[in-house]
Parts: sequence; C-alpha cells; structure tokens
Amino acid sequence: MLVYDMHSHFYEFPSGDVETILEGDKSLIIVAVSDDRYSLNETLELYASYPDRIVPCAGFHPWSIRERSIIEAEDIARMALRLGLRCIGEVGLDKKFLDPDTWRIQLEVFSLFIDVAREIDAFMNIHAPGAWRDVLRLLVERDVRKAMFHWYTGPLDLIDVIGSYGYKVSINPAIRIQAKHKEVARSTGLEYMVFESDGPYNYRGLRLNPLMVRETIKYVADIKGVSMEEVLQHAMANSERLIYG
Repeated sequence: MLVYDMHSHFYEFPSGDVETILEGDKSLIIVAVSDDRYSLNETLELYASYPDRIVPCAGFHPWSIRERSIIEAEDIARMALRLGLRCIGEVGLDKKFLDPDTWRIQLEVFSLFIDVAREIDAFMNIHAPGAWRDVLRLLVERDVRKAMFHWYTGPLDLIDVIGSYGYKVSINPAIRIQAKHKEVARSTGLEYMVFESDGPYNYRGLRLNPLMVRETIKYVADIKGVSMEEVLQHAMANSERLIYG
C-alpha cells in the first residue's frame, strides 16, 4: 500500500535530502504544498523530476500576507487554473499567529483560492490555527467538495462535523510530543483521517520529515488498538479520495 504525506513543504529540503527521502520509502507519495510564487515554481520543478512521487499544490500561505502582495496571490491562482492542479494549498485563515488587522485581506485571499478549488475540483490543503470554525463555515457555505485540515489542533467537538461533510483531518508526527494532537487522533475516525509530515518544520526539537509518516501511522494504530494495516488502508483511501476523487 502507498503511504501519503499529505502536507510537506518539500521544496525546502536540499536536493540530497529529497533523494534520500524518496529512496528511503519507495511507497511514499508527497503532497507538496507551496507558500508563494517562488515556492510554487520550486515545487513544480520537483514535480517535473518526480512526477510519480509528488502531487504539487499551488497556494499562498496566510503568513505570506505579511510580506507579499495580493497581486502575487492572484498570479498563483491563475497558474493553478491554467495547470489544473489537484491541490490548492497551503491556504487558509489564521487567528492565532496573525494580527487581527490582517483578517480582511486573509478572507479576500482565502475566498480567491476557494473559487479556484471549486473551478478545477482541487482539494484544499488548509491552515487554520484559531480559525477552524471560520474555515469550516466558509467551506460549507461555498460548497467546497474536498478539503483537508492540516495538523488539526482545533476543538474536539468539531472533528465529527468536519468528517460529516467529507472533509479530512490530518495527523502529524508531532503527536508524539503534542498532547492536544494526541487527543485529536483519539477523537478522529479512521474514515476521515489522513497523515502528513509538514516537513522540514522543526517542532520543539523534532525535525519533521516525510519518512516519519509511516511510524506516525503505527503510533495511531497503537493508540486506537487496531492493526497498522487497517490504519494504512483507510489513510490511503482517504488520501486518494482527496487527490483523485
């Protein structure tokens, strides 16, 4: 069975590390998000080199709003439409790390990418710290068909609601040291769970890497008291439903 890393900033890895990762687990498929125009170009170059191993995503990270123009976001949106990409991300809303005075422009950019995702039937790879309910409301109101809540640490009572709309919740290797994320894994049904690395992010001394996804699947299987194969089977089906469904 294939192992999907549903959220990695793969362009940030040095070329030698890219080779090591892809050779280290030949069943690994990388969903490679981008944050701005530069990272999208880098991601598309990686995709050209490894078309069977990488799923490229076009996105404008909410944090990019601090340094870049909405004109760049519009340019990325046009590229995504022209290329017909299967994934839009990393996009979303952020009430935890961004100032309230950015909220208007955050909404404008996110709305732009919702339009793109709907037009090309791509799935949305969502960043939503502190804004989980806001994002879900917008996705439902705008009839977004496919979305994944990256590294979910939101309200536990929202998880089944997310799943009821066919959206997915992703589990990160940080589960080993992040208590809230462990609670999320316990509360998330396998029928709407996927996995990610968010590599090469450093989280509390933990250097996240796509090769950690398989061991994260095993960790969740132990938490839930089921076989690793069962979790892997669900994760693969859920991932493929987002990408291809």
